[in-house]
Amino acid sequence: MIKKTHRKMCAILEKIKWLSILILLFMSFLINYYFYTTKFFIRLCIFIFFSICAIKIFLCTKQGKYIFSHIKSLQQEIEKIAFPKYKDTLYTTLIVIVITIIMSLILWALDNIILRLITMIIGLRF
Repeated sequence: MIKKTHRKMCAILEKIKWLSILILLFMSFLINYYFYTTKFFIRLCIFIFFSICAIKIFLCTKQGKYIFSHIKSLQQEIEKIAFPKYKDTLYTTLIVIVITIIMSLILWALDNIILRLITMIIGLRF
């Protein structure tokens, strides 16, 4: 019995959190629209304040906690990545450049040989 009431209370609190997020975001846009004659910096500060409040409330919801935990796990996975050193990257780049030059020379030579064969075959016709 207590668990059911606790679940209902949690569900109601979640709805209240989402409603407050919507109200805060709506108010930030509404204030920006109605007070367009005030200084931009003041409107920007109010918008940022309401947005930060909405984000804080979002992080207290179930979805916000899930997303935040997922971001933390992503950050931990990114820290595990071993990026190559400058020297390794330089050597790999040089190897790619050298292989590309060698292959282009080979293809150029084959193209010339095939061109000469074709001109020789065409030249034999009467």
